[in-house]
Amino acid sequence: MRRAFTLIEVLITTSIISVLIALVMGGVGGAMTSARSFKCSNNLRQMGVAAQAYAASYEDAFPAAVIYFQRGSSLRTVAWDYESDQSGATKPGALTVFTDQPLSAMQCPEMQPALQAEVSSAELLTGYHYNTSFIGHEGFYPETGADGRVHDGWSRVRLGLNPTQRRRTDAVVVFADGGFRGGVNKFMRAPGNTVEFDVGMIHAGTSAFRHRSCCNGCFLDGHIASIGAPCRSALSTNDLLKYVTDFPKNGFLSGDDSAYDPR
Repeated sequence: MRRAFTLIEVLITTSIISVLIALVMGGVGGAMTSARSFKCSNNLRQMGVAAQAYAASYEDAFPAAVIYFQRGSSLRTVAWDYESDQSGATKPGALTVFTDQPLSAMQCPEMQPALQAEVSSAELLTGYHYNTSFIGHEGFYPETGADGRVHDGWSRVRLGLNPTQRRRTDAVVVFADGGFRGGVNKFMRAPGNTVEFDVGMIHAGTSAFRHRSCCNGCFLDGHIASIGAPCRSALSTNDLLKYVTDFPKNGFLSGDDSAYDPR
């Protein structure tokens, strides 16, 4: 007669199978995480190439971060990633037209699906953000002057640094994973607050450390690297870090402006 398995043998076998499944699933999960991080790095590399191609066409100037144009009662927003108007219509912006697959290259694969569902289809392009404090020109909303004319576009822009001022190209990030407590952002802000003069704004312009607690970045010289630890600013308070930045999920790439200012 064949002897049946004892309860102890069944429990031991079940435990071994459970451990093996956990090991296999852990390995698969780790491989998928690494693959998504690799895809993110490849996206950033494409964006860096696109920015250099843009600069080659426009006297070494990188694209503007954002500019606003008023046409009657309609406001047109021309950002580095896409253009949009008040009707919700969008089209590729200054950088994406130099990218082979903008819908893919402008979307970090590690962004949470639940977060993606909360934002519009246009916002899905903003998984990454662009160094707005020092590299990209930043426009201000149109305003009516004393002469009664509407001032908009390039007449209402804070210019980024001149191309000749970009010296520390291997140390300064131009694109990276973007994020703050409110979700995603596309305007990267430096922690020194020497440009914005709005401490809340800079804490909403932090980077996302979503790749195994690392942030992927594209540097001005074109190389891609992972930054391993989020930083606070000298201006950070516990409330800003908690309610605006959501630290340490998001944070600055350096405690000062060294990762942002190429001078």
